[in-house]
Amino acid sequence: MAFFNNRHEKQSQSAQDSFETWKLTASGVVQGVGFRWSVLNLANKMGLTGNVCNNSDQTVTITLQTSLDHVNQFIKELPQNVSPYAQISTIKKEKLANVAKMHGFHVLY
Repeated sequence: MAFFNNRHEKQSQSAQDSFETWKLTASGVVQGVGFRWSVLNLANKMGLTGNVCNNSDQTVTITLQTSLDHVNQFIKELPQNVSPYAQISTIKKEKLANVAKMHGFHVLY
């Protein structure tokens, strides 16, 4: 019986190890207001891997490697977890293909 339980645990673990990569583009007042650091804190709180960086068009790109459910939860929680000076107008979501596995969450410059 233990053999079957162990086997089931290994299959569940393999499913958890699989990941998808998502690109979120946030617009609004998201640069120069501590937004990237707020994103870093929320990602760490949720145990997500990826990165965040400013773009030349005043938007911010957030890359996450996780399930769609976790991405949607992140998007839902982000407005309540940003710096008081930040104002998110929109967040566009796009699934990326063929991205190498990321480790940790980082603010990029």
